[in-house]
Amino acid sequence: MNFRPAAIISLSFMLFGLLSGCATQVTETPAKPMRSSVPFSEFENVVLVEAELAPPYTGQGANEKAAKKINEVLLAQVTQQLNNVKAVSLADFASNSYDKTSTPKTTLIIKPLIKQIKFIGGAARFWGGAMAGSSVVVMDTIFIDAATGEQIGVYGNYRKAGAYTDAFGIQSNVMLHNAAEDVGMYISANL
Repeated sequence: MNFRPAAIISLSFMLFGLLSGCATQVTETPAKPMRSSVPFSEFENVVLVEAELAPPYTGQGANEKAAKKINEVLLAQVTQQLNNVKAVSLADFASNSYDKTSTPKTTLIIKPLIKQIKFIGGAARFWGGAMAGSSVVVMDTIFIDAATGEQIGVYGNYRKAGAYTDAFGIQSNVMLHNAAEDVGMYISANL
């Protein structure tokens, strides 16, 4: 019995499976960036609300860690460029329980929303390789004048780390860093 043709066909299918990878479906689109109607440098205080994950992505460990990383980098970016930055949790912001006593009339509220995220960390990338798919983040950040409640600016961004270029999850982490840095560049352009 000749197994050679069957072995060649089997190996061909396995090779195709390894090389094809898993496609990451991006279903959300970032908001179109809108230049701020008020220069951010005119605000005396800034309230940075932690990034909110859209409901389908909450409670997923890798995505929660990714949001935390975005929050860390975003806080560093904002504090480099603006004065009197106060970071608040989503719960504190929603309940208005954060300290507003030192918040004068000119306060800027920065609210990031992660509309879509698929984060493939190093361990998943090691075991799954390209089959684990690409990492992606779609994030909108809105800027609100606290005195009027008016949205004065919006910045939407999309970042992706390809399945094949992300050997050990390094590019996925760089993707998160770059997504937050993009918001920092938007702030810089609107000072």
